[in-house]
Amino acid sequence: MYLSTIVGTDGITMELALIAASMFIAATIGANDIANAIGTTVGSNILSYRKATVLAGVSVVAGALLAGSNTIDTVGRGLLDTSSLELMTLSVALTCAASAVAIATYLSFPVSATQSVVGALAGTGLATGLALNSSVLFDIAVVWTLLPFFSAAMSFLSFFFYRGVFSRLFKQRAYAYERLIALLVAGSGILVSFSLGSNNIGNAVGTLVAQDVMNAESAIVLGALFIAVGALLFSKRVILTIGKGITQLDPLQAFVCQFSSSFTVFACTLIGIPVSLSQATVGSVVGVGLTKGTTSVNRRFIMRIVGSWIATPFISGVVSYALIRLIA
Repeated sequence: MYLSTIVGTDGITMELALIAASMFIAATIGANDIANAIGTTVGSNILSYRKATVLAGVSVVAGALLAGSNTIDTVGRGLLDTSSLELMTLSVALTCAASAVAIATYLSFPVSATQSVVGALAGTGLATGLALNSSVLFDIAVVWTLLPFFSAAMSFLSFFFYRGVFSRLFKQRAYAYERLIALLVAGSGILVSFSLGSNNIGNAVGTLVAQDVMNAESAIVLGALFIAVGALLFSKRVILTIGKGITQLDPLQAFVCQFSSSFTVFACTLIGIPVSLSQATVGSVVGVGLTKGTTSVNRRFIMRIVGSWIATPFISGVVSYALIRLIA
């Protein structure tokens, strides 16, 4: 028995349900992942929380509109051909994914909407008997595993490079140095937010496009707006985790973190791999924290974050599988 038969809804209602679930995902991306873009900016006291979230919201929308089409096919058709699924089945899967991220956001954990969506789609594929694209899943898993280590190494090395350059250029010009670093931190926060919008918009609207509920342009605009709303209204908890919970950052370290994470995420966007900005950012924060010694990094807190990374796709996948099997 199909879910649509059980609930007795028509096609328009099904489409509205899928749109609502997709926008729920978009809002949780803004609430959780935006912290990875501006958490270090707020933590280093370069910008206030409100100014940083407004700036990030605008940048996310720009990234989604200008470069967000690359990951839509990967989420909508690459991992699992969602075009053959019922709309309500997809709505259940996306709601499970968004709920997992929303809970993590409430608990102040920086997790990945990407991981949650991929986990939910994997559970949906198993529940409905649709074959998962194992090569795409393998590529995603490999990138997820390597990403935080690459980002950590890049931020660790970049810190010494930039510190050496700036110490020579601004040896006796402290005020000019502080002004430049403030601009670089704000600018790199914009770049990270742009990368977030371009890479993660596919998680929110990929299934809408695959199901022909909306065209790509309209879906991207709507999804980007909901990401911005989530960032403006619900992101403060996770921003404080990124900015202050892992290690204390000065403005130069904040700039290096944001530059490293934005570079790695945008590189993955160009090859169509939806990745976790949370992993890239936490990796870069750890990397730059290690420049001060291992004791400066809150290792227990990092392990809790890593545990949430593992649990999020697993929980969203298992719950999606169970619910869809229950109502199928």
